[in-house]
Amino acid sequence: MKKQKRWVIIPVTTAVLLALAGCGGQDNNTSQASNTPTSTSGEQTQSGSGRADFSNTSEGSNTEGTANNENSSEGTTNTSGGETTGTQGQSSMNDVLQEIRSQLKMKDTVLPTSFALDKGKHLAAAIPVNSSDAFKVNFYSVDQSIPVNDASLTSSNNAPDVLASYEVKTYKDPDSSGIFPDTDLDNIPDEMSVDLGHGIKGMAEGAAGSQYLTWKEGRWTLQIRSVSEDKMNNPGIAKKMVEYLESHTLPAPKDKGFVNVEYPSGGKTVNVTISWQEGKQIHQLQTIQVPNEALGMVASVK
Repeated sequence: MKKQKRWVIIPVTTAVLLALAGCGGQDNNTSQASNTPTSTSGEQTQSGSGRADFSNTSEGSNTEGTANNENSSEGTTNTSGGETTGTQGQSSMNDVLQEIRSQLKMKDTVLPTSFALDKGKHLAAAIPVNSSDAFKVNFYSVDQSIPVNDASLTSSNNAPDVLASYEVKTYKDPDSSGIFPDTDLDNIPDEMSVDLGHGIKGMAEGAAGSQYLTWKEGRWTLQIRSVSEDKMNNPGIAKKMVEYLESHTLPAPKDKGFVNVEYPSGGKTVNVTISWQEGKQIHQLQTIQVPNEALGMVASVK
């Protein structure tokens, strides 16, 4: 009887051990599969656009339009000074810029080389002024590549909005242009002084229903103007511009430069004009893009 009991116990134990071994094998395989890293080479996308974010909770609803434009820019690829739509977009952009240079009559011309384009958009351009002493180029964001000066850009029906305009004029007396303000920021009263970071002080003042914030960086004077009743956060916008310019360099004017940022009533749109003087020539970029995008375009001029 004892031998029979041993004969029965041995196969049960063996079966149990075999079953346990089988379960252990499955666990090990599952563990190995779960610990094996998944290759994502070539599949990663950038979550940021490199664009400046002017949304600020203290600005209230007056800057809602601008803030929304900033947030919608995510997913673009960052390049020097601005954003493009990747390799294909940059290639198309370079072709447009090369075509512009070949048509301009002024010698030794420089142009913005980086623009904020949404994904899938292409750069287009028209040249309304073109002489040996002056030129103007209007840049557009379009759905497909088209030649420079394509008729669709100036057609009265469904013509695209101008993304930015860039012009260079030669003056006999550049000081007569009235573009550059005479601003003394050497002794700012304490009650008007605003700390913009990086050792830069701005001067805040109000006049005729508008509020102004002005500061200097090298030979550049920068100014923000908004409507007083809109209660725009001019210092907040200025601080973001100052921070941006810590990593983006504007052209060094031989004489003077002026960045003029104006928010019309309501504060949901902006007009930016950036001008600088080189000898008898004045360069000027105008755009309705947010200030840091405008700064990026000018920083890319070459």
